[in-house]
Amino acid sequence: MPLLLPGEARSRPRFLEALIAIAVVIGLCSLGCATPTARAPHTRRLFAPVIAAAHAQPRAEHRRPTARPDEGAAFVARRLRDGGLRFGTDGSTRALWEFLRLSYGTVPPAQARAGDVLFFDTRASDGEPDCDDVTDHAGIVESIEPDGRILFVEARAGEVRRSVVDPAHPNLRRTERGDIANTFLRPMRVTDPPATRYFAAQMLCGITRPAR
Repeated sequence: MPLLLPGEARSRPRFLEALIAIAVVIGLCSLGCATPTARAPHTRRLFAPVIAAAHAQPRAEHRRPTARPDEGAAFVARRLRDGGLRFGTDGSTRALWEFLRLSYGTVPPAQARAGDVLFFDTRASDGEPDCDDVTDHAGIVESIEPDGRILFVEARAGEVRRSVVDPAHPNLRRTERGDIANTFLRPMRVTDPPATRYFAAQMLCGITRPAR
């Protein structure tokens, strides 16, 4: 057994106590003194069908219908404004008819001339077409033929067309020379009633003459 130096017996227990104290401190720090690390936010991933549905356009039957101005009236109004006439309507043929009729009056078909505005009731199926009741199409007179046929310009089905109306012969499709007397303003359908009108003169309900 080795001999202890003086004071060595007393210093060894203190050294052990110091080691135990250090171990306790390290243990406590490992439990509660460690600095918590920030956790990354949790990102929720959406399934592909959900993402696709979020960007999908609404189905046609669920879309709200939008109002459109009458094509023929819009064309006529644009031509009148280009000619210097200043006015405003709601874009309908009926409003254009009321404005021109009240502001400038009407003229009979036999006195029509270039620049006059023709109005039609294309939905008339029985009785006489009536602009005051409902007019849904318009055109501008381009010229008058020697035989009385009126050549006019209209916008219909997305196209600007040159058409013909013969007020003196509303039921005539072609003249004796084979020229068109009346343009079809509506297609024939097998479901149409017997009194359905098709020719331009059968639907002509009024002519106005805007002042120049």
